[in-house]
Amino acid sequence: MKVPALLTALVLSVVVPIILCDAQWAWAGESEDLQVVIKNYFEAEITRNEDQVWNLLAPSSIFKKSYSYENYLELVRLNPIRVTSYELKFPPEIKENQDKENLPNVEKIASVVVQVRLLGEGGKETENISVFVFLFENGRWFKG
Repeated sequence: MKVPALLTALVLSVVVPIILCDAQWAWAGESEDLQVVIKNYFEAEITRNEDQVWNLLAPSSIFKKSYSYENYLELVRLNPIRVTSYELKFPPEIKENQDKENLPNVEKIASVVVQVRLLGEGGKETENISVFVFLFENGRWFKG
C-alpha cells in the first residue's frame, strides 16, 4: 500500500468517525436542552404554574405579542380545560429557521409530537396527539 493510500485509509477509518461522533453529541446536547424545556413546559401546564408557562413562551410567539401577562392570566382562569399528562411520541425534529424575515431572533424551530391528556368541564377526559412548536431564540429554547 502506498503512503497516500495508507493515509487516506487512516483518515477514513479514524478521523471521519470521530467527526461524526462529535456531530451526534452536539445534536444530542441540543436535543437534551430542548427536552428539558418541553418537560418544564408541560409540568408547568399540569401543575397550573402560570408564571412558569408564561416564562417559557417565546418572546416572538404570536400569543406573547398579542396578550399581556394580565390578559393571559384571565384567559387561563376562564379556560376550563387542563392538561393532566403528556407523553412525547417521537424525538423532536429540529430544523434551521428558514423565515428570518418574520422571525429574526429565531435560530431553530422544533416540531414536537406529544400525546396530551386533557381534563375538561364536568371531569370529562380526552386524549389527543398534537404537534407543538418550540423555538430556539436568543440562545435558548421556548414554547412557540
